[in-house]
Amino acid sequence: MQDFEIADAVPADAEAILAVKDACWREAYAHLLPPEFLAHGLGGDPQRTERWRQLLAHDAAGRFALVRRRGRVVGFAGAGPARAEDDPPRVDDLRELYTAYVLTEMYGTGAARAVVDRVLGRGPAILWVFEDNPRARAFYAKLGFAPDGAGKLDEIGGRRLSEIRLARQMPPEKV
Repeated sequence: MQDFEIADAVPADAEAILAVKDACWREAYAHLLPPEFLAHGLGGDPQRTERWRQLLAHDAAGRFALVRRRGRVVGFAGAGPARAEDDPPRVDDLRELYTAYVLTEMYGTGAARAVVDRVLGRGPAILWVFEDNPRARAFYAKLGFAPDGAGKLDEIGGRRLSEIRLARQMPPEKV
């Protein structure tokens, strides 16, 4: 039996979503980013919560969803049309997973798959992931994603990190 619920994200969820994102960055990227950046760099922009509130207020229905467990936000995901600047493969109605995070306490519960499925659907899609993120890459492989050869460098926390694009052409079978 599932111990969580999936719901559309609304503007009032912005602060909780950002707290989950910050916690997930500390959990998942400690091997990639400096501790001082993870401790202080994530919430340094005072306008960040307001930008998220506005994002969730405008056309967010179905694009951003969250995971709640016992009333507390423990994960979220957001998706939409593939961004042209990423030069995605030419597929009709190609979707892009923009963001997806669940706290480590939710690993293995099915929550991550459920929230990603809610916002992304089961059709062709792309996403970007840090190349040195084996746990995320394994998770996305279970959803039918594989590297498509595209990559880029991203400057985060004073470090240059390699990202790779993953693509899914056909809906995967349930695992």
